[in-house]
Amino acid sequence: MANNYSKYSVIRVSPTLDTGAYADNDVFFNSTEIPNAVIGDGGASKLIGITILNEDDVAHDIDIIFMQKSTDLGTINDAVGTNSKWTNVLAKAAGVLGVVSVDWSTGTSDFVNNLIYSSSNANPSGKSTTLPILLQSESNSTSVFMAAVSRGGTPTVAADDYEIILHIEKK
Repeated sequence: MANNYSKYSVIRVSPTLDTGAYADNDVFFNSTEIPNAVIGDGGASKLIGITILNEDDVAHDIDIIFMQKSTDLGTINDAVGTNSKWTNVLAKAAGVLGVVSVDWSTGTSDFVNNLIYSSSNANPSGKSTTLPILLQSESNSTSVFMAAVSRGGTPTVAADDYEIILHIEKK
C-alpha cells in the first residue's frame, strides 16, 4: 500500500552492467529508468540523496548523469562517444538534468563482502557534493533516466552488482 502522506520516496534501481574490465571514461551503464521519479506527467522533484550498494566490493569512481529522456551514452564498456553515440547534439536532446560524481574515497562504508556509498548535500569529510539536483520528467511521463561513466581503475563487475538507491523529495 502506497504512503500518500509522505513527500519523500526511496526508489531502488539496478542497472545492467558489463562483466568485462572497464577503463577510465567507459560507459559504465546506459540509460536506466527511474520510474515514478516525479508526481504527475512533466512534474519535478528533488534528488536529495543517493546510496549505492556495491556487491563487487571493489571501489571505483563513476559519474552518474541524470536526463529527461532515455539516451544511451554509447556502448557499455566502450569509451563514451564511441561510434558517435554521445554527441553535443544528443547531449542537448537528452535533457541533461545534472551529474553526481561518486567518489568511493568519501562517504563509503566497507562491509567486508560489499561497499555502501552514501551522499547527500555534504559528505562525511565535509566536502560539498553535487546534490541536490532537480529532476523533471518529460511532459508525458513521470520517469527520468540515468546513465554512468567509469572514472579510473579497471574494475570487473557482475551484471547485477550495483543497486542505486535514490532519495527523492516530491512536493
